[in-house]
Amino acid sequence: MARVAILGAGDMGTALTTPLAANGHDVRLWGTPLDDAIVAALRTGEPHPRLGVAVPAGVLVFAAPEAAAALAGADVALLAVTSDGVRPVVAALAGHLAAVPIVMTVAKGFDPGAANDEILLLPAAIAEATGAPIVGVGGPSKANEVARASPTAVVFAGLPAAVARCRGLFATSTYKVELSGDLIGVEIAAAMKNAYAIALGVADGLEQRTGVPHHNLRAALFPRAVAEMGRLIAACGGDRATATGLAGSGDLQVTITSGRNRLLGERIGRGEPGVAGAAALRAEGITVEGYAATDFGYRLSLGRVDPATGAPLDLPLLRGLWSILYEDAPALETLWAAA
Repeated sequence: MARVAILGAGDMGTALTTPLAANGHDVRLWGTPLDDAIVAALRTGEPHPRLGVAVPAGVLVFAAPEAAAALAGADVALLAVTSDGVRPVVAALAGHLAAVPIVMTVAKGFDPGAANDEILLLPAAIAEATGAPIVGVGGPSKANEVARASPTAVVFAGLPAAVARCRGLFATSTYKVELSGDLIGVEIAAAMKNAYAIALGVADGLEQRTGVPHHNLRAALFPRAVAEMGRLIAACGGDRATATGLAGSGDLQVTITSGRNRLLGERIGRGEPGVAGAAALRAEGITVEGYAATDFGYRLSLGRVDPATGAPLDLPLLRGLWSILYEDAPALETLWAAA
C-alpha cells in the first residue's frame, strides 16, 4: 500500500481517488481555498457537487490549511489544479513537496514563466520547487467517467522508473495506463488539444446558427489539428507520433464530444466574438483552458523550425484560431482557409 496525496479537490482530482482506492492505497485529497465548499460536502459524505459521486470509503479529505498533514509521508503527490494554479500551489506547498519522491500532474496547459515572453511546460514550472521526477498524465479521461470507474485509457509520461511506479498505483481493470518517455509531447498535446477543440467547436456553432450541418468542415479540421500538434511537439524536442495517440487525437476526440473548450467554439460559430465568448464563459464559472493555450501555443511556435523539413514551423490552423480568438477574425472563412 502506498500513500498518495492528490492536490486539488476539483473534478479530476476527486475522480482519481476512485482507481487509487480500488487498489487499496492510502489516499489523501487536499482542497485549495477555492475548493472549500467541495471539501465541506465530501467530509459529510455528500457527493461531489459537480461529479455527483462521493469519494470512496477510506479516502481522507483535507481543507486548505491542512496541507502539511495531507502531504506527510506521501509516496506520490498529484497536482490536479488548473494550469494557472500550478505555480501558486507548488510555491505555497514547496516545503512539503520537497520530501515527496514522485510528483504527478494532470493539469493541462502552459506556464508563463518569470522572464518576458517565456513559456514553460508545466513540469518545468513544477521542477522549480522539487527535484523529484515528474510524471505527466494525458489522454481522454472525463472526470465523471473516471469517478464512476467507466473504462478509461490514459498515458503516463516521464522517466521509466517513475512512470512504472505510478502505473502500478493507478492501473485497474477499468483505468488502463500506457507508458511513455515523451513528457514533452504528452504535455504539449494535453494543452493544445484544448485549443484545437475550440476550432472544431466552431463547426458545431455554425450548425446551431444556420441549421445547416458543417460536419465536413469539422472532419477536415480534425486531422489538421492532430498534424499540427505533432509538428509543434517535434519542433520542441518531443516525439511527433505522440500527437496520434491517447494524449493527442484521443484526448481531442473526447474534448470535442463533451468538453468545455468546445463551448467557446460553439459561441463563436453562433456569431459571438472570441474575446466576448471567453469572458462570458468565465463569468459563468466555466474554465476554458484552450483560450490561453491558443495564445501560449502560438507564441511557443514562433521562430521554431520543423525538424522534418528544416523550414520555419508553419501551423496555419493554430495561427487562424489565434486570429479568431484575439483579433476577432471571421471564423468560417479563417478556418476554411486553414483546412
